[in-house]
Order: sequence, then structure tokens, then C-alpha cells
Amino acid sequence: MCADATRRMRIACFSPLPPERSGIADYSAELVPYLAAAAQITLFVAHPDAVPDGLRAVCDVQHIADYGALHHRYDLALYQMGASMYHDAMYPILLRYPGVTVLHDFGLHRFIATRTISRGNFAGYVREMGYALGVDGVELAYRIRRGEAEHPFCSAPLNERLLDRSLGIIVHSRYVAEQIRRARPHVAVQVVSAPIRADWEPSRSRRDLGCPDDALLFVSAGQVISAKQLTLALEAFACLRADFPQARYVVVGDELKHDLDLAAWIEQQRLTDVVTMTGYLPDLRDFVSWIAAADVVVNLRYPTVGETSATALRGLAAGHPVIVSDHGWYAELPDDVCVKVRPNDLESLLAAMRRLAADPMLRQAIGQRAAAYAQRQHSPAQTARQYLAFMEQLLQRATISVSRSSNG
Repeated sequence: MCADATRRMRIACFSPLPPERSGIADYSAELVPYLAAAAQITLFVAHPDAVPDGLRAVCDVQHIADYGALHHRYDLALYQMGASMYHDAMYPILLRYPGVTVLHDFGLHRFIATRTISRGNFAGYVREMGYALGVDGVELAYRIRRGEAEHPFCSAPLNERLLDRSLGIIVHSRYVAEQIRRARPHVAVQVVSAPIRADWEPSRSRRDLGCPDDALLFVSAGQVISAKQLTLALEAFACLRADFPQARYVVVGDELKHDLDLAAWIEQQRLTDVVTMTGYLPDLRDFVSWIAAADVVVNLRYPTVGETSATALRGLAAGHPVIVSDHGWYAELPDDVCVKVRPNDLESLLAAMRRLAADPMLRQAIGQRAAAYAQRQHSPAQTARQYLAFMEQLLQRATISVSRSSNG
């Protein structure tokens, strides 16, 4: 089915949504109203009653299990796909009913391993390894099973089947787009700006958060995992405090202790008096409050699986200097709106933290440029326009293809 000029495009949208503990849930909640302003959006979810009222006001809501019977009503399906298990229910639908996939994480290996091996379906894992890597992949899967090899989480993304089954792919970085084009030159790929709202009003002031007025506050926010290099950041922070004893560090987000027990590490390093962990904050406004309160946001990532950091963008939008690892999507940020450090390099990170700690005017100047950049390049309205233009383009190509086939 193709959209025409006399009506709005009809889009079936699949994504985690609040209150699920997912950054992509927050992403969709911010973006969908802008899509709904120009298209007819139906949200297909596992728990329709849990969809926030604000989204219900602008979208139809259906149970995800009903899409098979209703799919013919829509011009396109739109899948927000990431590597967490919040995407588990949509994944088989994505493969059966191809649409436009927004690939938030280039690497899906952990996701595939979790939904196969962790459920006792080793044969399913072997199939995916074979699909991606051929006979070598099958042999590697059995070596992993025997304990002779590790999962190649970073080197084997296991996204090939998804790429082959999608009508088009939306990504948020040239870094990921180039990897997709190398792997699958025939796939239609569009880079769009990652959306971030700049108008969030913090729910709590710095004083309400218990942060002293004279504190030099460093904040890292988002899910607490080892790839975010938090132990490295806190090592640098511990060194920094020799010259800046008023410095404090707050880690905001859900801790995945099977990956990193940061609370135990902080206690072992005797940093509990100057480092605070908030745990998961269900209200996004509380999460944003900590970012707004920061003097410096630290948002490292190594290695990358092709993700784009909403937390880094929130730091930019809040008008703060953000320290990032200089690779992947982060390397694509303009040099004058953030502070880039060499990945996994303590000295580079410590030097950046010291420079920012010592110079309030530098922090202010970088923050002003960051806020202007976020507002100019990452507004949800702009992202929605880019989404819809790409989807219209795909529909037009499909119409031309069908017309040529009919006339042939």
C-alpha cells in the first residue's frame, strides 16, 4: 500500500514506551507527537493500558499481537530497534512484516544471544551465527558452547537478518551508516539527527537535590554498564580532588550488577563520601534535573556498539560541557560543543576534567555553544521531518517499481 498526496501517511509504530526502563522508550515518547502532527500513527504495544495519556491523545493504540490482522491498513511499519530485551516482542514481527527500522544499536549480538541461548535455544543461536558468518559462524557457536571461545559481541553484530528484512534503515550517525553500507550495499540507509527536547523543566533545583552551592558537580547519567567507563571516570575524579576538594560526582541511573557492581567498587575505593549513586529514576524530569544541576557531564563509551547517546545530547541541550570518548558517534560531534578524550585513556580524561574544573568561563562558553547546537541540529520536529521524508521516498520508490512491473 502506498500513501498518496490526498491523505496523511499511515504508520504502525513499534517501540518500548514509558514506564519501561529504556532510553528508547523516552526517545519515542518525545518523538511520536511530532510524527503524529503530520502522519496517522498507531502504537502497537504489549501493554496498551500502560501507554501514557499524552501519547493516547495523539495516537491510536493497539495490542502488538493484533498487527498481523491489521497490517494491511498501514503504508509502513516503523520499528524502533535496540539491543535490550524491551524489543523482544517486536523482533519477530519486524522479520515477518518488513518496514523501516530505526537501528539504535548497530550490534545486536547480546540481544540475539539472550533470546536464543538464554532460553535454551542453542539451535537458534547457531542459525543466526551461520546466517551472519557462514560455516565459520556455526563452528564458532559450537566452540563457544564448549567453552573454547568467547562471544564476539563487538565484532559480530548479528544484525544481518534484520538488515535484509528491512525496507529501509534509519540511523543517527555516519559511523553506523558506513558500516551498514559496507555490509549490505543494497540497503536503503538514511542518517537523521537524534532528537532531544531542549525545553524540559527540571523537577528539582540543585539545592533540592542536596547539592551544596559551592560544589563542583560532575554527573554521569544513564544505565550503569562497564562500557561507559565509569570506573575510569571515577579514578580520574579521585585524582582531581587533590586540587579541587569541593568536587562531587553523581552517577544517575539503573545499575546492572551482573555487568558492573559499581557501588561495591566505590566502597572499595573509599569514595562513598564524595560519589553518590541515585539508582533508577522513574520520572524523566528527575533524571533531567541531575543533568541540569551538573557543572560537567561525563559521558564516555568504550567499546561502542554504534549507539547514539541521548544523555550526551541532554547534557548539550542543558548548556553544559560534556566529556565524550573520541570515537563512534561521539567523534562526529563538533569539536567546539564538547570535550573529546582518547578512549580508555586516564591521562587524557584527567587533563580534560582539570581544565574544565579550573575555568568556569570555559565551561560557560562550551555550554552555550552546546545548547545552541542541540537546539539547531537535534530538535524532535526536525527529526520527525527527516523520518517522514525518508519514508515518503521509500513509498515513492515502491510505487515506481510496481508501476514498472505492471507495464513490463
